[in-house]
This record gives sequence, structure tokens and C-alpha cells, in this order.
Amino acid sequence: MKLLLICAAAIMIGCSGLKEPPSPIVQKAEACGAGNLSGTSSVAVQDWFGKHRDCAVAVDTMCKPVREKATAQWMDSTEGRVCTAARNVAQWIRKPSNDHETFQSGWK
Repeated sequence: MKLLLICAAAIMIGCSGLKEPPSPIVQKAEACGAGNLSGTSSVAVQDWFGKHRDCAVAVDTMCKPVREKATAQWMDSTEGRVCTAARNVAQWIRKPSNDHETFQSGWK
């Protein structure tokens, strides 16, 4: 019984240390001031990108070639969550008008 508990503990400790490989996309968002994005929800990242649209557009541009070749699990990775959040913010195109700024949906 003790051996079984020791093995289970060793497996849990060993698996908890798995890290995703470094991503230039995530590093770009973090360099813009988003902080450590590992484990952060796409909703929280999208909220941050909403306040930093220029960074969202830059990250979305970096995500395009990766998104086209991504696997299903990619969406659950930090890079996938960051790209989803960036896309959700970057897809809104600013159309200035005479009296105020409006936003319209549309793909760039």
C-alpha cells in the first residue's frame, strides 16, 4: 500500500512540472506588458488586449500562420488562448466618423 502511495505521489509531482515550450507569440504579449500569461484564461487576456489594441493586432498577425496549421489541442495551450483573445479584439476595425469613433465588425 505504501509503495502504491509513493508511486502515485511521484507521478503527480512529475506531471505537474510539465511546461509548454517557449512561444514568440506569448513572449510578444508578455513584452507588451500583459505579465505572465501561463494559465491565464482567454477572457482575461482578451480583456487586457481590449485596453492594448495595438498589441492585439500585432499578436494576431503573428498568430495567423500558426492558426492555419494548429492542432485541436493548440486552442487549450497558452499560445492558443492568447491568439484567440488577440483575434477577438483585432477583428474590430476602427472607422472614424465626424463626431465620434465607431467600431464595425469585419476581417482585415
